[in-house]
Amino acid sequence: MTKKKNPVLEKKWHEGFEAGRKQGIQDSINYFTKRLMDLEQVPGIGKKTMQKIVDQLGEEYFQMKRKRNKDF
Repeated sequence: MTKKKNPVLEKKWHEGFEAGRKQGIQDSINYFTKRLMDLEQVPGIGKKTMQKIVDQLGEEYFQMKRKRNKDF
């Protein structure tokens, strides 16, 4: 016979798992945002190319940059 799981511990485990998942997503966004912040400084990447990159990857990676610099 299998032992019945403790519902309190199981609930806490799921809460922790969900918190970790959300933190992982936010950490990923922060990581890529940091890496992409200076991308337009690379020779050959102008405003048009940068806009294509933003369109492809999604606005959420560039929101912090847009708040500080509305020029791209």
